[in-house]
Amino acid sequence: MQASSVGHMTHAIPRTPGWLRLALCLALGLATPSDPRTPVDAGWAGELTRLAARVEALPSDLARTTFLREYTGALLDIGRPDERTLRRYQAVDFDSFDPAEYYPLFRDNSLPANCGITSYYYIKLLHALGFKAYQYSFGFSEKPYQRFIHSVALVEIGVNRTRRLIVQDPYLNLTYRTRDGQPMDFIAFLAAIRARRYDEIVTDASSLTTALLVPDASLYLRHLSRECQAGLIGLLERPHGSRRAELPIVRSYATLMQSDCDRFERDFLEAMRQHGLHEPFLYAYTLRAAELVGSADHAEVQRRIDAVLR
Repeated sequence: MQASSVGHMTHAIPRTPGWLRLALCLALGLATPSDPRTPVDAGWAGELTRLAARVEALPSDLARTTFLREYTGALLDIGRPDERTLRRYQAVDFDSFDPAEYYPLFRDNSLPANCGITSYYYIKLLHALGFKAYQYSFGFSEKPYQRFIHSVALVEIGVNRTRRLIVQDPYLNLTYRTRDGQPMDFIAFLAAIRARRYDEIVTDASSLTTALLVPDASLYLRHLSRECQAGLIGLLERPHGSRRAELPIVRSYATLMQSDCDRFERDFLEAMRQHGLHEPFLYAYTLRAAELVGSADHAEVQRRIDAVLR
């Protein structure tokens, strides 16, 4: 798949045409000969060393995991994958996903990443830097609703001498807090949603820019209205007739979920209504769509989650 508060939003997001929102979003370590590692491995290892130094200087686990979320959201690009990229992603699962292989591709703007791949990368990065983390996927897995699945990371952090499991969503660039500003534990988050206490949940998001990759405009145009097609073509065209292959874009809930050119939130809510669920999008978190993957104790964490969702 592809802030304010989600569900019951604390600040309304103004509606603008999708192509105009896109326009408004525009932001107009190498191996040595003696190093036995490959350039790919060396690039990833060098990046980990650089990030570890940055993370160590931050004051809390929340600050560290948020920094890494924003780093991931800026590094990985958005876009519709072509058939070759789809096959590549379908051939990997969490265990086989190798961030050392994908890091140079993401760094060089060679591949777009969906929410599943984005969370894989973020979780592997967290593991490399000493955090426990898991991928949680929710939505619908049956036909014809398989499009409506979203994946986030659950990250264990220290808060006031306790451990909490919190949502960090690198794709939509957000996390959740309680009304008193504390990081919200995922078990309490699910319990509040199940009880329809949506006002207890506050979305905490920041602003960052990444790239929308458009190497082949036809991948997009067939899914867009005529107005949105014209808007996208206008943004891609250069003064002398050539076309851009990428556009800077703000990674946010409004851009990725509420664009008039791809109303994913609206369509997801319609899928929920067809299942008899007349609830805000937050309720979708209770629709677990896959087994938890990640740190070694993922089965135990899964049991804790399922105890709330029963």
